[in-house]
Amino acid sequence: MWNLLNGPSGDWPDDLDERLAVDVVTVSGSAATVEFLIHANAVEVWFQEQCRAVLNRWVLRGWLADPHAPLVVDEVTLSSERTADFEFHQGVLPGRIALSLPGVLVWPLAPHTLADLRCRV
Repeated sequence: MWNLLNGPSGDWPDDLDERLAVDVVTVSGSAATVEFLIHANAVEVWFQEQCRAVLNRWVLRGWLADPHAPLVVDEVTLSSERTADFEFHQGVLPGRIALSLPGVLVWPLAPHTLADLRCRV
């Protein structure tokens, strides 16, 4: 029987892909959606029906756990701003993660979206 959870072992059934939709604002001011399509070994970032980046799932997981320099892959940039108060909060450094790609304003991920992405990746 398959374990449908993405556990510490990284076990992932071949036919299970997950989607995480993130609402953003485009440079023209309209609402749009960026989708993270999570596969066993990669995470695709889709915007306007085009794949804008393919990230190694393990690299993204490590970066989300301890973001330092911006993570730039293809057309997508993930960046981190740490808050002045440098306390650990539930095992995660405080601060914000922002997503940017052509056509989208630099968009900070909501805390629940970031937690969801960390959990799924």
